Amino acid sequence: MMPERCKIALFSTSFLPYSQTFIYDEIRSHSENYHVEVFCKERLNSDRFPYPHFNKPPKIFEFLYENIAYWPSFKKKIQQEKFDLVHAHFGTGAVYTLPYVKKFNLPLVVTFHGYDVSDLMGINRFTPKRWRYNLKAPSIFKHASLLLAASEELRAMLIELGAPKEKVKVYRLGIDLDRFSYEEPSPQKSPVSFVMVGRFTKKKGHIYALKALKKVLDEGFDANLSFIGSGSLEDELRQFVIENNMADKVHFKGILTADEVADELKKADVLLAPSLVPASYDRESGLIVVKEASATGRPVIGTWHGGIHEIISEGETGFLVPERNVPELADRMIRLIKDPEMRLNFGKAGRARMEREYDLKKQVKELESHYEAVLSANS
Repeated sequence: MMPERCKIALFSTSFLPYSQTFIYDEIRSHSENYHVEVFCKERLNSDRFPYPHFNKPPKIFEFLYENIAYWPSFKKKIQQEKFDLVHAHFGTGAVYTLPYVKKFNLPLVVTFHGYDVSDLMGINRFTPKRWRYNLKAPSIFKHASLLLAASEELRAMLIELGAPKEKVKVYRLGIDLDRFSYEEPSPQKSPVSFVMVGRFTKKKGHIYALKALKKVLDEGFDANLSFIGSGSLEDELRQFVIENNMADKVHFKGILTADEVADELKKADVLLAPSLVPASYDRESGLIVVKEASATGRPVIGTWHGGIHEIISEGETGFLVPERNVPELADRMIRLIKDPEMRLNFGKAGRARMEREYDLKKQVKELESHYEAVLSANS
C-alpha cells in the first residue's frame, strides 16, 4: 500500500559529479507525492546542483565511512523519519545501504548504470577499491526488491552474475526535453561541426574520433571537432592534435553546465559517440548525451557498444559502426558532411523518438510505478 507521501532514502556515493546530472534531474522531477532525502559520502558541486535534503558524514570521517560502509547518524535518521524505500544509484552505492535495509527491513531498489556491472566481471574486480563491492554483490542481489538496468545488455549481464531474473528490469533514464529542445540546423553550414561530450577516459573513444577527423581532413573535407569534458587522457589527446597539425580544427571546451551542453549541441551538426570496451571491461549503458543530441535534432554516429544501439536507430536517427574502426567512422562522418538533407532528416527522426521513449517526465512516472509495485509487494 502506498503511503500518502512516499519518503525515499537515496544513496549515492558522491552527490554530485558533473557526469551524473541525470540523478539530479530525476530527483527534481518526482511528483509532489514523493520526498527524496540523499545520503552520500561527499557533497560535490553544490553550486551547480543545489539540493537541501542531503546527509553526509563530517569531512574528516569521509574516509572512515567509505571503508566501513556505515554511519551512525544515517541509522538514526532513517529510523526516526521512517523512510518507505531505499534507492541506490549504482551498485557500488548499494553497498552503503545494506546495514539499514537489513536493520529496518526496508525495500531496496538499485539502478545499475554501466561500470558497476562491468566491475563485477572485468579486471577491476581484483582492485582494492572494489573488493568490498564484489564481496557484497550477492547480498545486494538477495536483499534488493528490484534491480533496474539501464540497458538490455546490462540486464543480461546482471542475470549472468547471479541476480534473480525476476528482479531485474530495464529502466531507461529520460532527458529534459525542454532544456534539450529541438533546433533545426543550418543546412549549408561549413565547416561541419562534430562534438563529443564526456570524460576523457578510454571507454569514450576520443582518440578514435581524432583519428577519424584526421582522415576526413586528409580526404579534403572541411570539418571541426569540439570536446566537452575533462579527464586523465586530456594531455594525450592534446598531444595528438598538435602532432597532426589539427589545432585549428579541434577545440577543448572543458566542463560545462547542462544548459551550456545543450547550447553546444545546438551549435554542432553531429554528435560522435565512438565508445568501446577497454581492458578494464568498462562500458556504456544508455548513454545520456546520445539522447540529448537526438532531442536537439542532431544525428549521432555511435558504436555497436553497450546500450548505444538501443538509442540510435541505424540509418534513421544516425549511424552505428564497430568499435575502434576509424575507416568506417570517417566514412559516416563524410556521408553526413556531404548530405545536409540526411542530417536534417536524421535529426527530426531522433527528436521524434526521444519524445516517444525518453521524456524525463514520463520516465520518472515509470520509476514511480516501480516504487509503487515494490511497496505493494512488501506491504
